[in-house]
Amino acid sequence: MRLTLTLILFTKTLLATQAQISTFDSGNEDWRCDGDPQSTSAFWNATGGNPGGYIQMTDGSTGGTWYFVAPAKFRGSKCDAYGKFLRYDQFADNHSNPNAFADVELIGGGTKLVFDHPVLPFPTWTHYDLFLREDAGWRVNTTNGLVPTQAQFKQVLSNITSLRIRGEFHHFAVDYGGLDNVLLESNFAFDLDADNSTGLFNGDYRADTSCFPSLPVVGNDPVLTSEGPIDSIVIRLLNGLPSESISLPNVPPPLQVVLYGPQHLTLINPGNGVTLDFLAAIQMLGFLDASMHPLQGTRQVEFKVYAGCGLAGTQRAFLPVYPPPSAGIPGDTTLCVTGVPFPLFTVLKGFPDPGGVWIPATSISGAVFDPATDGAGIFAYIFPPAGECAGDTSWVAVELEIPPILRQDTTICYDEILYLERPRELMEWVWGNGSQQSEIAVSLPGVYSLRGRTEYCLFEDSVRVDFYSCKECALYVPNVFTPNDDGQNDLWQAFLPCRWLRFRLEVYDRWGSLVFASDNPEQTWDGQARGKDAITGVYVWRLEWDADLFGETRTWRAKGDVTILR
Repeated sequence: MRLTLTLILFTKTLLATQAQISTFDSGNEDWRCDGDPQSTSAFWNATGGNPGGYIQMTDGSTGGTWYFVAPAKFRGSKCDAYGKFLRYDQFADNHSNPNAFADVELIGGGTKLVFDHPVLPFPTWTHYDLFLREDAGWRVNTTNGLVPTQAQFKQVLSNITSLRIRGEFHHFAVDYGGLDNVLLESNFAFDLDADNSTGLFNGDYRADTSCFPSLPVVGNDPVLTSEGPIDSIVIRLLNGLPSESISLPNVPPPLQVVLYGPQHLTLINPGNGVTLDFLAAIQMLGFLDASMHPLQGTRQVEFKVYAGCGLAGTQRAFLPVYPPPSAGIPGDTTLCVTGVPFPLFTVLKGFPDPGGVWIPATSISGAVFDPATDGAGIFAYIFPPAGECAGDTSWVAVELEIPPILRQDTTICYDEILYLERPRELMEWVWGNGSQQSEIAVSLPGVYSLRGRTEYCLFEDSVRVDFYSCKECALYVPNVFTPNDDGQNDLWQAFLPCRWLRFRLEVYDRWGSLVFASDNPEQTWDGQARGKDAITGVYVWRLEWDADLFGETRTWRAKGDVTILR
């Protein structure tokens, strides 16, 4: 363990030459507090630091122990900090009753390293140097935990996710403390766009839009710095098509290159390469699409830098490539309005490029036309211009066919015949009875179906045919009969030659007694009355029946007499 305790001023001119540093001369630099602070945002004081400004926090006295929490610039890959120092100045107004919490927490790669100071901060500025190595007093998880291995320590530094510095050292009182001049000695930096002129502020690079499918991968101001040597840089085209590649025409000595394919290579340092060699190499990288029809879009090239502790940094170059697009040759199609959805793109002819915009939009995303919801019309397929790069436009004309109908359900007179004809649009058809004639004659009520197809539609329809009476029934009742068993005119009945719904016939003798009755016009009277031959004479009959007329039920009545002769 190497710990230096000093009360001398830690000059900020020296600190300014380092990468991860907070001097708090102009603000709190996004430092936060957690645990039990009065505020989660660290308070900034413009004066009173060591020297200049500093940050401060007061105990919230709600339980727990509060910490200063480092901002983003102290997180990420800091693998070149291995074997160097975490330095800072601190004061605490009271450290007379500390608890067993760690003074520093460093978390990364799924592991937490903690450090417990042998000397606690005084009410005046106290300086700390924490050696970043496994044998310098660090422990895993807790202050009495295991000593970390070298692999664990490097794993934490390769991807720091949290750095916390304890600020509370009196467990049962409202105390306060300050922090200044925090320095993590890591000089590694990898930035593909140092001046952020392309609009990206996280170290990535965006090239100017290219109208041709070839351009440099990296701009003219990449930055790569590291205390230790760079082992390698792995470069990959992430979303490239088979026709696309990244190339390196020359490899600056002493670097070596390993090609894994047209979209994947690795720059290797055999031992005496420096960062300037790597910078020169990546600035010679080029992108090329050798296809006959390059596609518009933004390609992504990933750079992974490996140093002594493993992956040190990752950045991406975004390459907007907009070669002259082809929207294809216009096409047209006719669809059945009852058909299934289909993509408009399949109608275009020629060799259209994917990725254009359809106007108007269809009801289903992805320019899928649904005949049930999208109307017929012209749909434009557009590649808008990108900067100075030309676009292109094509279109698809869509017409809809509405299937024919057989005819509406209908009702006709009983003595008529209805001829059902197949719709002219049908190219193939078959009636429900198996007939393939152009028309069928309908003389009975029922449902008559027809199936077939038009040029674009499958067809299936049916019609219900009903019948009704169109004229009154012509009733005939004989006025005499001779029931003498001679085989001639022996029976008597009322003739009702129509469709009836209810029928009632009654015959009475001269004394008003019922001698015959029937509920069916087909039933005859044989001249018997109560099992005996009725006497010769005149008999009175009455008839009432219900029948349909033009679809409505009506009641008719009739009466008369009939004479029996023997």
